[in-house]
Amino acid sequence: MDVGDMVRVSHIGGWLSKKRRNIGLIVKVDRSPVSHKRRYWVKLFGGWKVGPVPFMERQLELISESR
Repeated sequence: MDVGDMVRVSHIGGWLSKKRRNIGLIVKVDRSPVSHKRRYWVKLFGGWKVGPVPFMERQLELISESR
């Protein structure tokens, strides 16, 4: 996964309203200062007032690659 890829955030799928979606776009990739694992900053679509939000790879499902 890399910047520009479209992803689904699996763990927030259960409590979404009709206005919100668990789909987003990766806008930045860096490493966590605590665990040193890759973090994927995702800008979520559809009604979210926050963003981008960091997620770990295990929380994301790749929908479409940017290349």
